[in-house]
Amino acid sequence: MSAIRLLDQSRIAVSPGQVSCDLAGEVAILNLKDSVYYGLDSVGASVWSLIQQPKTFAEIRDALLGIYEVDSAQLESDLQVLLGELSERGLIEIQT
Repeated sequence: MSAIRLLDQSRIAVSPGQVSCDLAGEVAILNLKDSVYYGLDSVGASVWSLIQQPKTFAEIRDALLGIYEVDSAQLESDLQVLLGELSERGLIEIQT
């Protein structure tokens, strides 16, 4: 897994090569390029919802800090990992 270090100004948006749907607060995503399904829990679904329109890493982080009671350093670390995995699977696009 190639780690991408996202900066506050990095722009994140969903890839055009996927479709998704809400499943009772969670999200199912189908990558149209490889026909693989992915699932996100409720926190991942919050991130997915936020990036339906392009957002910066800072905007996503700050929005989540307003929703969840979590240590900001832990949230930033977890968000880096999640967005890196989504990018690696071709589900989002990142402009650094």
